[in-house]
Amino acid sequence: MDNAPVSPPSPIPADLRAVDQALKGLWERVRRAGDIIQQLREERRALLSQVEQLRGDMQHLQEELGRKDQMLRKAQSERAVPATATDAVSLSNGDREAMTRKVKELLQKLDAYL
Repeated sequence: MDNAPVSPPSPIPADLRAVDQALKGLWERVRRAGDIIQQLREERRALLSQVEQLRGDMQHLQEELGRKDQMLRKAQSERAVPATATDAVSLSNGDREAMTRKVKELLQKLDAYL
């Protein structure tokens, strides 16, 4: 019975190389992930900026649409003819054509007289 202390086996250089390669691979993946995260953050900032710009444009266009809509309503109300005026003059197509001919005849007679 040998009571000599048994020392743990020393790592084999091949094992060290495998561990070293695994750590290098892991480090490279972590570095690439960091680069991708940085790129995504920059894209996010750019997109947020673009969203704010588009929101500002949309607000401007909504305000402009409101102004134009208001102008349209005002113009329509100014053009509106009172109902009593339209009721007083209602002619059928035949009556309208006859009236047009008579007015033209009167104008011709006035022109001939002058």
